[in-house]
Amino acid sequence: MTGTASDIKGKRVGVINTKAGNLFSLFACLKRIGLKPLMIDQPEDVDSEVDALVVPGQGRFGQVMEQLNASGLGHVIKDWIKADKPLVGICVGLQVLFESSAEDPGVVGLSIFKGKVGRLESPKQPMVGWAKLDSSNDILDQKVVYFVNSYGVKSSEVTSATVTYGEEFVSAINKGNLWAFQFHPEKSGAVGEEVMKQCLN
Repeated sequence: MTGTASDIKGKRVGVINTKAGNLFSLFACLKRIGLKPLMIDQPEDVDSEVDALVVPGQGRFGQVMEQLNASGLGHVIKDWIKADKPLVGICVGLQVLFESSAEDPGVVGLSIFKGKVGRLESPKQPMVGWAKLDSSNDILDQKVVYFVNSYGVKSSEVTSATVTYGEEFVSAINKGNLWAFQFHPEKSGAVGEEVMKQCLN
């Protein structure tokens, strides 16, 4: 995470259309930090002018995977990650990068990373509200961000941050130019905006 506002201003960010919810907050966040978001409905929409991709955080694991498979955008995401281009996954957008989820047994994820998404042993279900991150990354460590989830990854070899709510689970992962968050940076105020700036540079 080394980007600045001037580095990212005007960059085109493709938001993968998972047809699983309202993306107003995400588009508004991207515009506030100087980016130009555009909806990606099909593989052909990802042209040479798209600088980064975002897999948004709305919907169920199975619902999102069904749309990614039907549209062909699952292959686009895999190729994008293989080329180490900037990509951010949010909430279920993090979860689909793994192999499977207890939310929808039998549905295969993108399997970019090994591991399964499990139901969290939270004091309340779903976990809704603000929580503090633990991380070796200064951009994330001790930052208070907004969560809405009942499922999460318990551990991963690409963990960049964790959070504890009833139990510890993965709140951020990173490999190369790929970042994904179990929390919602687009709903986490100035902290979330700074995270998005850094990751999409």
